[in-house]
Amino acid sequence: MGVLAATMRLITLQSTRNDLEFRLMDITGRIANLTAQIADKDEFIGDLDPENPNVRRLEAEKKRLNLMERKLQAQQTALQTRLQEVMQEMQACQQMLGAGIQSGLFSYGMGMGR
Repeated sequence: MGVLAATMRLITLQSTRNDLEFRLMDITGRIANLTAQIADKDEFIGDLDPENPNVRRLEAEKKRLNLMERKLQAQQTALQTRLQEVMQEMQACQQMLGAGIQSGLFSYGMGMGR
């Protein structure tokens, strides 16, 4: 890969990394919000008489929130995996770029003391 191609690929990877990190932050915030809502439901259910008809409704809502939380956690895991892949590719690209620059310097005689 040439220096220009490696540079362009690195820029694209940096943009992808930034997008993935932003999406991960968003999902992390949404998971925290759901976790807080679930805890609130648990606390409220604990304060009610088990025979109260609202308990069933709250349990159903809690179950729905737990399902949403699991889906977000699966998305989070997939994004983290993708981010790791992008970071590895960025590292390889940076190494190629460094090698290409160094090779170019020597092949043009800049490193030969001319």
